[in-house]
Formats: sequence, structure tokens, C-alpha cells
Amino acid sequence: MNVARDQIIVERRFVAVFATITDESLASLACALPESLRDPFARSVGLRRGAYDDAATLGPSIRTGMVARKSIIDAGVLLSEPSTEFFVDKLGDASDDPSFEDLQALIPAAIDKFGLDAVRLMSVQYSVALGGFRRLVNEDPRFAIPTTASQPAPVVDKAAQEAKRAARRERRKR
Repeated sequence: MNVARDQIIVERRFVAVFATITDESLASLACALPESLRDPFARSVGLRRGAYDDAATLGPSIRTGMVARKSIIDAGVLLSEPSTEFFVDKLGDASDDPSFEDLQALIPAAIDKFGLDAVRLMSVQYSVALGGFRRLVNEDPRFAIPTTASQPAPVVDKAAQEAKRAARRERRKR
């Protein structure tokens, strides 16, 4: 198993799935995090203090922060953690490598409890390493990895870039 290759695949899959999640759903997932995960998530995506209080800007702030901080994998893992814990608790010993059938049996309850987007993010997290999840993203259309999404372009501050270039030119002259 090539860890770097697997990480690249998982990141691309997270990017594709995040592209299909609305800002409202993204904000709902973040607000539904237990207190123990809210601060780590906020740090991961660079949310400012009080960001959870403004639902209208929370989704776009998360999306921008994921790209700017290159924390797409961390965001996906943290947002799906409550769903992951649910599956681990329900599957018991089978949670180490659940079968496709085990997952299918729990999915309806998990979707009711956490929402489809949380369960989709969880399936992406394990889609490379575990056979049941690999089969889930390949055979269940609800969990299929979108193929047309591309990584969102980072927000570029042209004035800041030009200032950096000018500073570099000035240093070279010395």
C-alpha cells in the first residue's frame, strides 16, 4: 500500500464530494459536531471566533478555509467523525473491515441520524483502505464519487502577490 498515493486519492475524492455539498449542509455538519470536535475543526479550517454563530457565512468560511489551509482531508474526517463513531459502535469487532452488507444494514439509520452528506464523507475516508467502503462508493449511487468536480481554486489576493514580488525584486537588487 502506498500511503502517499492513497492520501492523494482520498483528498481528490473529498474534493469531489465537498463540491456537491451545499454551504447550508456544510454549516449544518459543522454545527452538529460535538463540543469536543468543534475547536479542532475550527482550527483545521481557520474559522474565526464566533464563526459558528453566523450560519449564513459558516459554510463559505469552511470552504475557503479548507482550500487555503489545505485541510480538506482533516475537514472531511472531522465532519464525518460522529457518523464514524456510530458505525464503529454498531459494528463492534466487524468495524475493522466491515462488509458491504454490514454497511448497507446501518446506512439508513446513520443517514437519519447524521444526514447523507456526513455518511458520504465517512465513506470517502475509508474508500481506499477498506473493501466494504470501496464497494460502497463503486456500487451505491448515493456514495459514488463525482467525476466532474475539480479542486476549487484558492482565493488569490493579487495586491498581496504583487507586493511579495516587488519585495523579492528589491532583495535581489541588494
